[in-house]
Formats: sequence, C-alpha cells, structure tokens
Amino acid sequence: MGSHCGITGEVTDDAVLLTVTGRVYDRKTLDKYTEVHGHVCPVDGEAFDPAQHVVGVKANKALKPRTPAATSIPGLLGLLQNEWDALMLEMHQLRNNYQSTRQELAQTLYMHDAACRVIARLIKERDAAKDALAGHAAAAPADVSADQ
Repeated sequence: MGSHCGITGEVTDDAVLLTVTGRVYDRKTLDKYTEVHGHVCPVDGEAFDPAQHVVGVKANKALKPRTPAATSIPGLLGLLQNEWDALMLEMHQLRNNYQSTRQELAQTLYMHDAACRVIARLIKERDAAKDALAGHAAAAPADVSADQ
C-alpha cells in the first residue's frame, strides 16, 4: 500500500522517511520544501541531515489506494468522464490511421495493377515484334536467293 505524503496528503510512489521525526514524505516534495526552508521537518520543524536522516521507503506497488478524487461520486464521475474522453480520442486517432492506411493500400494496389497491365501490353508487343521479325527473317533468305 502506498504512503501518504506529510506535506501534500497525497499518495506517493517515491516515499522517504525522516528518521528524526518518523514522518513520511514524497521525495520530490520534500526536496522542494528543503530548497525554500532549509533542512527542517515540514511538520515538526526539527533540523535534520539529509544524508543520515532521510531513508527511502519501499511500498507494495500492486495495491494503490484511491486518490482523493476517486473517493466521492462526483470525483468518480469525473475520472470516468476523463477515461471515456481519452478512449474516444484514441479510437478517433485509430480510425483516422486505419482510413489513411486503407487509402494508401488502395492507391498502391491500383498502381501495381496498372503497372502489371503495362508490362503485359509491352510483353505482348515484344512478342508480336519478335514474331514479325522472325517472319521477315524467314522470308528474307528466300528473297535473297531468288534475286541471285
């Protein structure tokens, strides 16, 4: 279970214990407080040495208590609305990506089909030209021998 910060009252992921007073704080919040007020306990006002008296607290990450916003009906409704909005936005983006990918695929398939038709026409023309050349080559030796 997560610990509550002694300054903000919110659940913290990076909790530290002040061994001088036995109080738990969020590391970032305590650092900000000590930058402004010096190395004194925010609640009791006792001085402390951060190297000796600040100890990290490991909490079970699997069980997190509800945030203060999730403890009331309006808070829960707000969280659900935010989640729904995020879900709808993601679905809209996915649909747009799907449509653009589908258009790109259709364009590519159309271009591939057109290229295949051009290649088939060119092969047919090449074969016709080969046949015509072979017909002229076969007729040419007969014409040359008849002229002599």
